Amino acid sequence: MNTLKKEAYYKALNESYTLVEMHLNHLIQINNNDVIDEIYLKEDFQTTILNLELSLATMCILMRKMSENQMIIIDSEVRKDMNSIIHSNRFDYDGKIISYSRNGKEEINLEAILSLAKENIK
Repeated sequence: MNTLKKEAYYKALNESYTLVEMHLNHLIQINNNDVIDEIYLKEDFQTTILNLELSLATMCILMRKMSENQMIIIDSEVRKDMNSIIHSNRFDYDGKIISYSRNGKEEINLEAILSLAKENIK
């Protein structure tokens, strides 16, 4: 496999993972904030959830592409959760991720997805 291609994919995975972690950390900060007015926090919270959904879906697409290029191995349960995120028409966060799609409501094992990404970052 082309070394340049591999490097580009792993660099993109690292950047995607960092962005997902940043949004998750921001959600924790919002939940723990008792200084700023709740009206402002609610809008920030909703925006951050949307950003988390987009960054997580992007990371999942990237990891699926890496799997198709035989760079990483994704087990069937994690792949199912990744597909749910990618194809969701609604995404909720309340300490855990819930994805809604044609398959209905699904709780996502975020830790498994993040663990897969982290173990493959080079």
